[in-house]
Amino acid sequence: MTGSTTIASASSPAPAVASRGKIVMMAVIAGAVITNIYCTQPILPLIASGMNVGVAQVDLVAGAALLGFAVGLALLLPLGDRFDRRKLVLGQIVGAFVFASAAALAPGIWALIAASFALGIVSCVPQQLVPFAAVMSLPGERGRSVGTVVSGIMVGILLGRTLSGVVGAAWGWRAVYGVEAAFMVPVWIAAARLLPRGVPSTDLSYGRLLASLWPLARDHRPIRESMMVQALLWAGFNAFWVNLAALLASGPWHLGSAWAGGFGIIGAAGAMAASLGGRATDKLGPRSVVAASIGIVTVAFLLLAGAEHSLVFLVIGVVVLDIGVQSGLVSNQTRAFAVDPKAQGRINSLYMTATFSGGALGVMVSGWLMTRYGWPGIVVFGVALGLAAAAVHFSGRAHAPAR
Repeated sequence: MTGSTTIASASSPAPAVASRGKIVMMAVIAGAVITNIYCTQPILPLIASGMNVGVAQVDLVAGAALLGFAVGLALLLPLGDRFDRRKLVLGQIVGAFVFASAAALAPGIWALIAASFALGIVSCVPQQLVPFAAVMSLPGERGRSVGTVVSGIMVGILLGRTLSGVVGAAWGWRAVYGVEAAFMVPVWIAAARLLPRGVPSTDLSYGRLLASLWPLARDHRPIRESMMVQALLWAGFNAFWVNLAALLASGPWHLGSAWAGGFGIIGAAGAMAASLGGRATDKLGPRSVVAASIGIVTVAFLLLAGAEHSLVFLVIGVVVLDIGVQSGLVSNQTRAFAVDPKAQGRINSLYMTATFSGGALGVMVSGWLMTRYGWPGIVVFGVALGLAAAAVHFSGRAHAPAR
């Protein structure tokens, strides 16, 4: 690594290798907190109806959550290299309780957008836990551990949508945020009792810590490529999910938010792909798994072209899309982490900030596409993103070292 980083003294205690049970516990906590970001998507039609706003405007609620998440990743995640991650996690869960409560009580659409943005900032807890799992694993098990936590995140994303759709259909969209706020209480208790103390890996000041992000991205091509590829894949993933409720409500089925949320259960069938992708990355190397993931995502959108008229194509497309995106998330992340084990928090900050910035952009652009071109616009957008990711990935092959 470049000389821009000051590493903590050699006398600092190395983090203990975590047991498998502790890694699984991290996955559960990560999945619970990430639901704060994705609970909005199935209930967007309910919010639009309740606040009398259009699709393009209500999509900003979901986009603000993702954008806030990206801001939190950029500003809060690097602190995990400097301070005790356990304390950071506990403080952010308290913030999530506060802002989810504010969203439940929001008097208008712009207040809801602001609360959603703030909730996104403090909900980057799952990505505080991913480098935790990487650092506290043996090198040969790092991909598996990262995959386990990412599986927890993906299950939280998908099943969180299911819970949100059911609660929203029964009690309204405000109840969804109320349930999210209440859920943060037992999550905080579990994290306080079970998370180990984090071990800082650098003594840089906060300003220098943030300044060190640019040299990491500038000097390491694997980090840059991982950032760009996953940002493109995540943009497609969120473009699909944020418009699914509108498709089901306006298509030939006229299904409500509970059905839109129910597709989270179907998507969860592909959640194990994150863990399997981690194992494949350990055995085959990350570049091979990334290439396969890009292909799977692109094929998924081709299948989803038939989703406007066939639930069969929709179900198959959901599973294939989740398998591709989740495998890509783990393999890209593992590739980036391998650059410098002492900068896991900052590398993850770069990687996930790019990923969720791409997701936020995908949500905002897709809202306009859905309004103007309908479902075919979302499909073309997803295929184009897959092809762009392939171009980025394969353009870097000449620079990739032999495994």
